[in-house]
Amino acid sequence: MQKRRVIYGAGTALSILLVIGILILVALLANWRHLRFDATRGQTQSLSAVTKALLKQIDRPLTMAVFLPEGSGERQNAKDILNLYVGGNPKLSFRFVDPERDPLQAKEAGYRFPGNVLLTYEGRRQMADRADEETITNALRKVLKPERKVVYFLTGHGERDITKAGQGGYQVARRALENEGYEIKPLNLLTEAQVPQDAAVAVVVGPKKAFLGSEIGALKSYLDRGGRVLALLDPFEDAGLKEFLARYGVGLDEGIILDVNQVSQSLGVTAIMPLVVQYGPSPITRDFQNTVSIYPMARPLTLNREIQGVALLPLATTTGTSYEKMGKSWIKSGNAAFNPKEDKKGPFTLAVQAEIKLEAPKDKGGPAKAADAENKTYLVAFGNVDFADNAYFNLFGNGDLFLNTVNFLGSEEAQIIVREAAKAQLLTLASGQAWGLFVATLLWAPLVMLVAGVWAYRRRRARR
Repeated sequence: MQKRRVIYGAGTALSILLVIGILILVALLANWRHLRFDATRGQTQSLSAVTKALLKQIDRPLTMAVFLPEGSGERQNAKDILNLYVGGNPKLSFRFVDPERDPLQAKEAGYRFPGNVLLTYEGRRQMADRADEETITNALRKVLKPERKVVYFLTGHGERDITKAGQGGYQVARRALENEGYEIKPLNLLTEAQVPQDAAVAVVVGPKKAFLGSEIGALKSYLDRGGRVLALLDPFEDAGLKEFLARYGVGLDEGIILDVNQVSQSLGVTAIMPLVVQYGPSPITRDFQNTVSIYPMARPLTLNREIQGVALLPLATTTGTSYEKMGKSWIKSGNAAFNPKEDKKGPFTLAVQAEIKLEAPKDKGGPAKAADAENKTYLVAFGNVDFADNAYFNLFGNGDLFLNTVNFLGSEEAQIIVREAAKAQLLTLASGQAWGLFVATLLWAPLVMLVAGVWAYRRRRARR
């Protein structure tokens, strides 16, 4: 009996060691060679053929930074998807960044919402709004392109600083544009005779000092050859651009818009921050249904539709409760209440899109090839600057409106979207499926367990 026990014990121990050895060998093989089988119908758990083709083009390290808080339930889903990309090409790697624990790193990367994925490849960056295949693959396609369109920000007139991190700066907007795949450069028309030929968009952000006649001439020449211009202006300051914009039917009113309504009160914004919930039928705002944007210290824009060769479209319009205060005297007194004898009643236009018909064929070396065939170009003007600065860029739909405007002017309409954090997808069952699930879980499963228990009880009792 003792000998038999030793033999049985040794056999059991050897069996255990053999199983452990097999598991270790399988783990080593799995670590050495990635093998994955998708047995689902339609290969729903595998990357698409388009994504696999893009992965073959990557011949250098590509990193992906996923911005999700620790303990987030979305981390595992993101990890599963990104592991598919890494399995398709080992030169890819990813890491998770907690934007709450490491806000400086998230800010430096241009993080906007939980679920953002920043792709970096050969110094180029592209932000994917969420960790799903369609979004990541679109960002991958853009970051693989070696050429990047250039967006020039004009300088030399006290414009907002695109490198400033504090309040009033445009660093957040610059990083967001870089994450859209653009190259950002400063441009001083005092030292440059004209806007460079590689400019996709020229942006004027809150100038304080007047443009010289030669600089305004350079902007006009740029538009005449098919260039695109975005102008954002503060109240009471036009930097000599009033006549330039009037040439294209955009007028600057000398007042400030105020607004007090139930929506603004519920959002906690003050009267000097008018809300916009109404947008024009432009590609820029095509997805802005039920989207709010705010504009601190904004001026109204007027539209002169009698200008020949220019089609004007309001992009953003304030609510009917808004009103305009003229001059600056009321600011010193602090009396912001509506005065029906002196103040104008809204709604007001805060942003305008001007479609300009070109009189002559464009120079073939011009910046916007899409305008060659259509023989037209665009200018967009905002009566506000603060809506896209560091403090307000990521509030409501402000940042999306700014990015969509630049994407439209830069002929990148595929990137015009409303960027938001990923939302949970609801599973909707048909009536038959819901009834089948009810029967299987609440009737059949308990019934099978009950029958098995009775059968086991009777069998044991028969053996006694």
